[in-house]
Amino acid sequence: MTAAAAPLITIVIPAYNAEKTLVETLKSVSSQSYGKLEILVVDDGSRDGTFALASDYSLTDRRVRVLRQPNGGVARARNHGIREAHGVYVAPIDADDVWHPEKIERQLQALRKFPDGQGVAYNWYAAIDENGVIFGHSRPVLHEGNIFEPLLRENFIGNGSTPLMPRAEVLRCGGYDAGLRDSGAEGCEDLKLYLALAEHLPFALVPDFLTGYRFTRGNMSSNAYRMLKSHALVMAPIITRYPHLARDIETAKFNTARWYFNRALADRDYAQLKKLAPMMARQYSPQLVVHGMRQRFRQAKRHGIRIAKRLLGKSFARPNARLAAAAIPQPGTAFSDRFISVGGALSPTSPRMPDNE
Repeated sequence: MTAAAAPLITIVIPAYNAEKTLVETLKSVSSQSYGKLEILVVDDGSRDGTFALASDYSLTDRRVRVLRQPNGGVARARNHGIREAHGVYVAPIDADDVWHPEKIERQLQALRKFPDGQGVAYNWYAAIDENGVIFGHSRPVLHEGNIFEPLLRENFIGNGSTPLMPRAEVLRCGGYDAGLRDSGAEGCEDLKLYLALAEHLPFALVPDFLTGYRFTRGNMSSNAYRMLKSHALVMAPIITRYPHLARDIETAKFNTARWYFNRALADRDYAQLKKLAPMMARQYSPQLVVHGMRQRFRQAKRHGIRIAKRLLGKSFARPNARLAAAAIPQPGTAFSDRFISVGGALSPTSPRMPDNE
């Protein structure tokens, strides 16, 4: 990249009591193959050694700057960093998640298809546990361009540590909604921002699992009610603006509730199961359940057709490089094992094509 074509990227890391994972996150950011970075750690009123660790790390990487604020939640911390940012683009990452070393570089390349790079780039993610070991992954969708309606039906981006976004557009949308936390409904701030951006900007997909999204086993299902409330608050004004999408949005709510039910089941969180099962029975009619199942089938069918078209539209001697570049995350392996050093560059370990979950 030339200097003119190499914009400054600001990485924003909201951190609250993150001393156990922050250094690993910082290392994954500092090791990006794209080097023109500003790295902002926003200490959100931590009570442990987070601030000291971040400050010490800034002595080893001059691109790192540490900000501090009273505890106000992840949305306020992200917004604080975005306001202080000097980059053309911002890329948030939570203080317990990690990135593939080529994430930012490949996202920037994907944005070149849009005039002046005005768009949002995202990728798939691998689900990792407390030790950085993979136990699942996101559904490898192929949505690009206008993704507003598909994103309403399914939050396939799935976390706050994946997108690369134009800073000016994030500010124009008002950033992350800190009011959700004030309403006891923290959790869907990222989805709300992505939907606001998707109403005006195209999205580009980097079809690879470049984000390691950390789940602490047992904690997600315990937050089910808060997350479902957050999802409902985010969707309510959208239903008002787009009444023709109301049924799809209600189906998305059901699918979100079902996801938490399945998480509680996997975690053997029987207390949550006892709460979620009657709630779902009360709120969701059998017709909606059937509609949700049919919609999931249609999504899987469309996804398969898109892959088939892309493959059949190319010469068999030249397989689809965008799909073939992705390596399926293998459960039981470390996320850090997904790439190896090749001649000074870092690349995926396997050319296998991802399947639909």
